[in-house]
Amino acid sequence: MSFTSETARLAGQKSRRGPAKKLEPSIKEKMELLYEEVLDHLIMHQDELSNADRVRLVQSLSNYLLPKTKSVRDQYTLERLKERDQESLMHRGPDPTK
Repeated sequence: MSFTSETARLAGQKSRRGPAKKLEPSIKEKMELLYEEVLDHLIMHQDELSNADRVRLVQSLSNYLLPKTKSVRDQYTLERLKERDQESLMHRGPDPTK
């Protein structure tokens, strides 16, 4: 017996699964609502914040809003690293990347 649209309909009628359950809001959705409420409150009462609080707020928010940058090594640093690797341990200078 092959699986056709008719046999699929019959199989669906015999299914023991009940109706789809409504899921409660997920933790992520609840956290988003909480963040929105807190941010709304901060925007409304920002004049009550001290300068230190404002700086901390901007630092915290920038971690989520601004993209992270990766360090890039320039050509000079790469050449210095190659030279340093060729020198003996006793004669090596400071690490050029630090």
